Amino acid sequence: MSSDTLGFYADNAAAYAARSSVNPRLESFLILVRPTGLVLELGTGSGQDAKAMLEQGFEVDPTDGSGELAAEAALLLKRPVKQMLFHELEAVERYDAIYASASLLHANRADLPDIVRRMHRALKPGGWLWASFKDGPGEGYDALGRYYNYMSADEIVSFWNSNASWNAVSSESWEGSGYDLAPTLWHSVTAQR
Repeated sequence: MSSDTLGFYADNAAAYAARSSVNPRLESFLILVRPTGLVLELGTGSGQDAKAMLEQGFEVDPTDGSGELAAEAALLLKRPVKQMLFHELEAVERYDAIYASASLLHANRADLPDIVRRMHRALKPGGWLWASFKDGPGEGYDALGRYYNYMSADEIVSFWNSNASWNAVSSESWEGSGYDLAPTLWHSVTAQR
């Protein structure tokens, strides 16, 4: 994750956490996960999605690359949130699911293949992953100074398949927005190890 992106979240953690809400696509992902399963959340942000998972009986390991966002999420969750960058994931067959809502899009594009392999390795056989990205080609910065690696609808499935051996990979697209409230076309990938 770029220092500019981490700097943005350090400077705006409280405001970002205050504006966050539960991802409406979380429920359809959790249907796939074993009840009471262990979920790794990469990029918990405000902690809203982790809180929703905990309230439904899942075990959750919430993480965030930003220490300031991790602290905000810990206040909401009333439990520790680990500060961890994506490339620091070392787990082997530990998780029933990995959930990365609008977080992996901040990883350096050149690092993403290794991160995908790390997530694959961290999942138990049969485990599920969900991640979302903003639409677009290549890489760039938004008006707030945050780095993004963008993916198209066609690219997301082929990218996942070319970087790890998944049993199933699918994608979904929808119109929405992000923290900046700009209209955004989003794509998600759902993959099973």
